[in-house]
Amino acid sequence: PVQLLSSVVSQADDQAADPSAWPLGLAVGPCALHGAGHGAAFLAPGGSGGGEAPRSSHGPPLLDLVVTATGPQALIDLVSFSFATNQPHTRAPMSNMLPDFFVTGPEFRWRGYGGVLAAGYFDEAWRVAPNAAYFHC
Repeated sequence: PVQLLSSVVSQADDQAADPSAWPLGLAVGPCALHGAGHGAAFLAPGGSGGGEAPRSSHGPPLLDLVVTATGPQALIDLVSFSFATNQPHTRAPMSNMLPDFFVTGPEFRWRGYGGVLAAGYFDEAWRVAPNAAYFHC
């Protein structure tokens, strides 16, 4: 679904300043985004990362939430934008309606949601559903 364009992705704090530790770019649908300033949050099948998500003991498939970026500032922008400074406002009332994938660009910090480059949903085979997605790349 969303691909990290890099052979090395590290999340260790001591490597955060090392540019080789960050993905070179992100790809989703028709978009291939390269360079610093891009961030992504997306759902993925839990566990093995294969096509079928493993099921919990209660039945529904397990999912992983992946949050990544092509640089430290893009990651900070992506994560901090979704939180309000007032604690009761941190969880949006319709947060269950968030898309399966959300990709931001370098302008996301100052444009807010106007800086979103791609967002949408995956189909049952974990492919981007083109009729349920937005791309600006």
